[in-house]
Amino acid sequence: TAGVPEADQLELFSVLAAILHLGNIAVRGRDRRGDGCFVEPDDEALGMFCSLLGVEVSQVTRWLCHRK
Repeated sequence: TAGVPEADQLELFSVLAAILHLGNIAVRGRDRRGDGCFVEPDDEALGMFCSLLGVEVSQVTRWLCHRK
């Protein structure tokens, strides 16, 4: 456990699992030139990512395709 309390371990595992699910989200291009992208809102990995971090799917789909 490396001196990390159990409650903190569970939180760390949640964040790590979310990062792994983030890598499985399918981001697709809108056209052949690669201008723009979209993420299916019913993507299973997206749902898991959002539930693990407690964020809204609509916000994540927006910010995966729009940088600021």
